[in-house]
Amino acid sequence: MIYSWTPRQFKNFVKGAKFRTVDEYEHAAVSAMFIAKASNSRKRLKLKDIYDADKIRKKIENPEVKKNDVVSFERYKKAKEAMRNYSPGMT
Repeated sequence: MIYSWTPRQFKNFVKGAKFRTVDEYEHAAVSAMFIAKASNSRKRLKLKDIYDADKIRKKIENPEVKKNDVVSFERYKKAKEAMRNYSPGMT
């Protein structure tokens, strides 16, 4: 099956495998941090003290959209006007 792949497909496959390894190491590092936090804590920890998955799920489902953000294009207009008069000089 691999022999039927193009060189680009094979290169992307190898790159994906490397990224998977990086993700596994990152997951192991996070696990180690959680274990260290739990073992060095003076109080009894709950899962929400370390990672609140419900809160993250709610943020993903209902993202907060800022409706009052006003975008000003004044600086863009000034820069565009200044570039009209610009001519690169070769010295």
